[in-house]
Amino acid sequence: MEKNSLKKSVSSAVLLTTGVVIGGFVVIGLRGNAGQPAPQNPPVQPPAQALQIETAFEQVADKIRPSVVFIKSRQASTQQGMFRNGGWQENQDGGDSPSPFDLFPGLPRGNGQFRILPPQGGPSVPSFPRHAFASGSGVIVRADGYILTNDHVVNGADKVTVRLQDGREFTGEVKRDFRSDLALIKIAANNLPAAQLADSDRAKVGQFAIAFGSPFGLSDTMTVGVVSALHREQQIGGGTDARLYSSLIQTDASINPGNSGGALVDIYGRVVGINVAIESPSGGNVGIGFAIPANTARYVMDQLITRGSVTRGFLGLAPKTLTYVQKQSYGTKEGALVSSVQDGTPASKAGFEVQDVILKYDSKNVEDDAHLRDMVARTKPGDTVPVVIRRANETRTLQVTVGTAPDLQAAEKDVSPKATARGKLGVTVGNASDADVRKQFSLKDEVKTGAVIVEIIPGSPAAEAGLQPGDVIIRVNGKSITNAEQLTAAVASLKDSDTASVVIKRGNSTILAEITLE
Repeated sequence: MEKNSLKKSVSSAVLLTTGVVIGGFVVIGLRGNAGQPAPQNPPVQPPAQALQIETAFEQVADKIRPSVVFIKSRQASTQQGMFRNGGWQENQDGGDSPSPFDLFPGLPRGNGQFRILPPQGGPSVPSFPRHAFASGSGVIVRADGYILTNDHVVNGADKVTVRLQDGREFTGEVKRDFRSDLALIKIAANNLPAAQLADSDRAKVGQFAIAFGSPFGLSDTMTVGVVSALHREQQIGGGTDARLYSSLIQTDASINPGNSGGALVDIYGRVVGINVAIESPSGGNVGIGFAIPANTARYVMDQLITRGSVTRGFLGLAPKTLTYVQKQSYGTKEGALVSSVQDGTPASKAGFEVQDVILKYDSKNVEDDAHLRDMVARTKPGDTVPVVIRRANETRTLQVTVGTAPDLQAAEKDVSPKATARGKLGVTVGNASDADVRKQFSLKDEVKTGAVIVEIIPGSPAAEAGLQPGDVIIRVNGKSITNAEQLTAAVASLKDSDTASVVIKRGNSTILAEITLE
């Protein structure tokens, strides 16, 4: 009882003190100061430079915010609850409220697969058609209703809804490109505020980078940072969801789940990249975010609009970034070292050789291997491009007619048998009888025939089975393989989801590998 009384007394004292203060002001007012405001300290006067920067950010926000949209994707499910990359996506009441989490892939985290959530207790509920939801962002890129976003935001969706900044909602038609992780949504609207795409090849480390999107469902969000690095090469995901991003822009602008597909813009209000991923042990922002360069997005977008699918340039060589010692040896500060050349490819026909250093591609300086891969991929197949190389301390120019890159997921009807093998297994192969291949992989004398793995696509069925460059495939499902063509024919006869028994020679060992095709 005494404690309660004490509390009441203290409360009363506070109220009373407030009353005394008010009374004090009343008395002062009666002495002739009534109606005059209390004196205030003058506001801080920021430097003119700070005001200019603030004004610049405000101008960017005014320009870009109307171009950034909120995207909701719906996927049919017979399960009672779904979980994808950290986001609860099941709508328990049958409505259409999206989860604030999207399919945003953290680099060390999820592979984008759905998983059933454990039951929360209570009576069991029979399975029936329901829906899982995901949300993300997008950027209006054409006034007639075209919107760029990430493929992983709309992948597998049976309905995609776009909400504009003014509140209007549209159901969109989707065209996807798995390899680049980009997708294009078309909505029935005109006179939309389209954003301008920058020349991302001119982006520089240290320039302002401003991210727009809907992190955790909080639409119309803007964060500010800088470009932290360029040409980051990352593999994200695993199995059939694995993607190799050859050239990403890194930023410390705050990017979180829900920013996927949103805009990363420069201080001029131009889109320099499409936000795609974060490096995060916790799933939240730790200052390391990634965006797909605008030039890549432009190339993919144009092809999706005109063709409905994307073709990429292909040389048929494997580039590597020069080490410090190699730069000194070749007398160059940047470039890409040719580590292998495939027979019969555009690179081979143009005269490229192992140990060539590629200095310029199509009149543009080559910074490293990721930069070269990105430029080649964006080149239209069939175009002839000048490539400046350094060979034996001499500089020369080769003219290469760019080919078509094989599809990572599955070969299309019009691609070659060799591309088909690459698409199903995820390998590029050469003949064990080829002198250059034998020398490159130091094949033993007793290995005279077979298909030698020259390159493996990260995350492909062959990579998942543990195959390595230099392995020699000698049998597939009991059939002898003496060259690359026989391997192509053997793989072409297999169906998706088949498991192939593959016998390989690796050094002094003969190894059996089981490869499940995609």
